[in-house]
Amino acid sequence: MSPSVLQLESVELYREDSLIFKDVSFRLESSHHLVVRGKNGSGKTSLIRTICGLTQPDSGHISWNRVPIDQSFITYNQEMAYLGHKNGLIPELTLDESLNYGLYEANKEKQDEVIDGFGLNDSRGFLIENLSNGQARKAALSLIITSNTTLWVLDEPYANLDSDSIAYLNDSIGLHLDSGGIVITSTNREDSLSTKTTEIVMDSR
Repeated sequence: MSPSVLQLESVELYREDSLIFKDVSFRLESSHHLVVRGKNGSGKTSLIRTICGLTQPDSGHISWNRVPIDQSFITYNQEMAYLGHKNGLIPELTLDESLNYGLYEANKEKQDEVIDGFGLNDSRGFLIENLSNGQARKAALSLIITSNTTLWVLDEPYANLDSDSIAYLNDSIGLHLDSGGIVITSTNREDSLSTKTTEIVMDSR
């Protein structure tokens, strides 16, 4: 995986006249893991969406490999895998079809490994709409893990996961970092993640 750099400089966001966050600055290089921590309503998702280029900041700069993301959004988007609060899955597809559909070309051996790691083998033929919340979340995370992208941006990825799945996700994040990837995780969990390189604590407003 080629060395990469994501940098935010003095990024600020308002919603109407209300300040959501201000002066957010950090530099993430290959093998770095940023944890965005805070209570619900503290601005975690707004920051995540701003990092992804889905929300325009009111001031500041965001660059990927030293190029502003608004000047290289296609390239940036191709190198990023994003998981929001919603899983982004098509209800009418089966789990197997979902993992083989879309932009990501997953390695079959890796795909089987991830399905097994999340305990989804018995659900491969189930429609997404018939999966439990936890199973659907694990299906969405499986797409991220098999995406062959450099930057993973995960907004509350632990929602609806059991302890074994949390451990498997953390192991997968560790392996991605070891291979030179970059990970951003938002969470309201109090326990620290062993792979954390940098942390931002959002204030409730």
